[in-house]
Amino acid sequence: MRIRLTSGLLTPLAMAGAVLCTLPSGVNAWDEDRVESQIQPYFGVWTGMYLVNTQDLNGVLDYAGPKNEDLFSSVLPALGGSMGVAYGRLHVGLNAGYQLVDGGRPNFKDSSTTTNYYYRYQVIPVDVNVDLALLPNETPVNLLVGGSIGIGLVGLQLPFYQLFSTPDSLHTTVTYYHNDVNWNSFLLATAYVGVRINLARRLNLEGQLGWRKLSSSEIDIGHGTQVVEAYSATSVDSSGKVISRNQSNVPIDLSAAYVRADIRWTFASKEMNDEDRASDRLRRMHDILAMMPSSVKSPRD
Repeated sequence: MRIRLTSGLLTPLAMAGAVLCTLPSGVNAWDEDRVESQIQPYFGVWTGMYLVNTQDLNGVLDYAGPKNEDLFSSVLPALGGSMGVAYGRLHVGLNAGYQLVDGGRPNFKDSSTTTNYYYRYQVIPVDVNVDLALLPNETPVNLLVGGSIGIGLVGLQLPFYQLFSTPDSLHTTVTYYHNDVNWNSFLLATAYVGVRINLARRLNLEGQLGWRKLSSSEIDIGHGTQVVEAYSATSVDSSGKVISRNQSNVPIDLSAAYVRADIRWTFASKEMNDEDRASDRLRRMHDILAMMPSSVKSPRD
């Protein structure tokens, strides 16, 4: 038995087949257009005031000689630039900046040999941030949460003029230390809440209130040498000579709260207007019709 397909049945079947064939390309094009319409590069500048925990900084002076001396400010400014990508309400960016030099010259007892020795530091923060707006982008004043992770390059000018090393448990070597700047990589991380204000179509002002983690478990002064706490004898032989010692690195933790303001300019995305969307629909319909058999396009023929 043979089944004869009439033109009335052939037409919808052919149209359905043509539509199914174009679905993968149509979905891919829609996803690509949607992504391109959401991605917007941005660049900006920022400035902030950072609280600094000076306890560990002052503690280093205990190993250098001076006692109970505070050379450092508990609040310091910083500024920098940022660049990144906005995707909808999500911003992902790279930040770099500079925190001003802070510190001074300690009051050593032996001032004749330490006149030019300073204890100062400076910070170059470099991090990657992610922040999310909680309301639609069209909202004039938006709320946001975010955080960042990176490194803080901390340049330390330490107030040491003599270095003591112990090649073995019975001998101590003393060398003079040049009061140069040594750079250390500190862990840098932030967590913050804030607001984003739309100043213009592509210009916004962002304010942050958060906590900055800036710390290191050791101070490297070059050539693989770290600053350590004073030795404490742990074991001696029968003659009273020390045969082992305990030692631990001196950490520095500068973590504290901060406030920061960003001004960001967002470049235009490839967002389609109504005419573009209509043209895109016509193009897809033309593709569908082009794949149909001639009998479907002209049933009378």
